[in-house]
Amino acid sequence: MFVSVGRSPRKDLIGEIVENLDIPIEVFEVGALDGLPHHEIEKLKATPHENSIVSRLDDTRRIVLSKAKMTERMSEIVGAFPPGAYDLVVILSTGLFGEFESTCPTVNTQRAIESAVLSLAAAGDVVGLVQPLSRQTREIESPAFDSYQLHVTHAEEGDRASLATAILDLSACSIIVLNSVGFTEADRLMMAKASGKPIVLARRIMASAIRLLLNRPTPVLPSPSIPAEFAERLSNLTARERQVLSLAAEGLSNKAIARQLGISPKTVEIHRSNMMRKMEVSSSGALIRMVVEAGYR
Repeated sequence: MFVSVGRSPRKDLIGEIVENLDIPIEVFEVGALDGLPHHEIEKLKATPHENSIVSRLDDTRRIVLSKAKMTERMSEIVGAFPPGAYDLVVILSTGLFGEFESTCPTVNTQRAIESAVLSLAAAGDVVGLVQPLSRQTREIESPAFDSYQLHVTHAEEGDRASLATAILDLSACSIIVLNSVGFTEADRLMMAKASGKPIVLARRIMASAIRLLLNRPTPVLPSPSIPAEFAERLSNLTARERQVLSLAAEGLSNKAIARQLGISPKTVEIHRSNMMRKMEVSSSGALIRMVVEAGYR
């Protein structure tokens, strides 16, 4: 189940993700604005003093929504899914912080991106963050970022001129993160070619998490293009260990992982220990960095 902050269907976004998965899946979609009349949608728009999140209506027009109101609405939608209703729930947004109460395994792209940025910055990389709106450069919410070298700018998805300007703005950075699911693989490739730097794409992180979280009896590798060493280590994991890896890479606690997977925190602890040993890493930060680096090559 893909849950978006706008209206469904999002064929432009979900189509690219599913095409790159190479895994047969049955797709369901729901949008937080589905069925709402115009006057109700107006109430969800961000005021000049509220933190914002951007989405698109079915006519492709951008809409700037209140992050707080949309987090509440998305939480209600995800929380209403019956236990085990879906093999995986995917939050199609990079703006929603916090932990969604879900009884299904859940990919929260914002949480995964935040963990990736913190891991990269903690390792000494100067990280550049590209937001889809100018106002969002002033709306970074994570206090954890304050201790690191993080440069923020903005660019419109698919706009080569603004993406080129973002490259110039972030010239001092060693790695650039496109912090919106609206940015495409074409955007990533253009920026990577023009800048010569690693570009982290939210859609790639999302796709990798989907592959890892789908509990299958045979190994599911993220991509034929990933580093051979990473692929070899990943192939040694059980299906459950791959699930724990993906959720741990989002920064989830053992208790939160247990709730999503329907197992005990003690069982998660055992799987996590085995997974870390097989991946040959000694800390969560090192694990996250390894996953992120495998995703942008």
